[in-house]
Amino acid sequence: MLSCLVTVLLASLGVACFSETAVDCATIYFLNSIVIESSTSYSGVLYLESPINISMTGFNQTTKIAASRGVTSEGGEWYSINVVSGSPLYAFVVFEVRICSPEFSSSLNLVREVLAKPENFLKEEWRVEYLPTDTLLEYVGTPPEVVETRVKPDFEDWLKTFSWYYRLDNASKYPLLVSVYAARFIYLSGYIQYEASLLPRTIEEVVESKKGDCDDMSRILVGLLWSYGIPAVIVHGFTAIEGFSMRSTLGTLEYVFERGGPHAFVLAYIPNYGWLSLDFLAGSLLTNHFVIWGITRSVTLSREDIEEVERIHSTVVGKQLMTVMTSQDPRIYDATSLELFINSSLGLTKPVSQTLPPSASETETRVITETVTQDQEYIAIPVLTLTAVLAIAVLTVLVWRATTLSRTQSRKL
Repeated sequence: MLSCLVTVLLASLGVACFSETAVDCATIYFLNSIVIESSTSYSGVLYLESPINISMTGFNQTTKIAASRGVTSEGGEWYSINVVSGSPLYAFVVFEVRICSPEFSSSLNLVREVLAKPENFLKEEWRVEYLPTDTLLEYVGTPPEVVETRVKPDFEDWLKTFSWYYRLDNASKYPLLVSVYAARFIYLSGYIQYEASLLPRTIEEVVESKKGDCDDMSRILVGLLWSYGIPAVIVHGFTAIEGFSMRSTLGTLEYVFERGGPHAFVLAYIPNYGWLSLDFLAGSLLTNHFVIWGITRSVTLSREDIEEVERIHSTVVGKQLMTVMTSQDPRIYDATSLELFINSSLGLTKPVSQTLPPSASETETRVITETVTQDQEYIAIPVLTLTAVLAIAVLTVLVWRATTLSRTQSRKL
């Protein structure tokens, strides 16, 4: 399965100019809905996975609510539900997400070119003598010790199998070349075997076992890039994949994903280009649109964090649906159709009013109807069969956000 993207990336192409990057814009509607049948012992606020407003070099994302029910907003940035032990709950929110990003073909062609002709990127025009101090301070963290002492030496031993490596006088001076090959090493070389997990792992566990999912691999990749002084962040969110759907259960919560799934990948900052996607697993921002929930520099996860995830998922009984839609979908603008779709996707056999007591269903759906202006309609390109496996593992992204463990995200790059 991994060979699918490798074949795409190594495909022959002509020399491209990357001095000016074209930008594509798309409008996507992201739906997040949840039904909690009961909570045996947990009471409190749970934060729903929600798109954020963010501006980055090369692209930006803006978001606003199109429809909602039973969801509380905190300053227009965080959206939550209030869980009461022993009481059921029904809530959902639809976001209109406007995304402008570097043209997919430009980013993908750049990655292809680096992989196909790495010697071209050893030329003087690709050498970077220094990065702005504020960029280094903001987006270059301290690599975990296990990455410095074990992963980096293994990576450099792997690089020695390529003849161009011996012309590399200082790896830190070539951020584009090092970033792309580091991503290939972590995601595709087999150094870490892809293994789906419904629970997060510590970074030490991943390095020791050489097994991990997208979130695990991305945390290691960020640490590896930092060791070369390359600015990098982890992006959490929902990758759009037309035709994809799956169900998976963690504890007593069932997750339903339609037309995509939650995912995590790495962005690296490349001078004179901007932030470049290194998602060699699902092609986010290379072939597929991506709804950003958050961006973080956090690469560590404690055993206590993992135990908290297990605890919540053993006390809350329910189902959660996530999907993306387009402005052409009439369900966005009709409350009845929207709720029928949610109920059908979650397998609810009775209307909400018959399933929940008045206190849990008294809030009516609020739909905001507006004219949508867009330059490009959302089109997802399914290029990886691996994504069918990948989405299972990235439930770590869900539980991270749901238990507020990822509330240290950067808001503006």
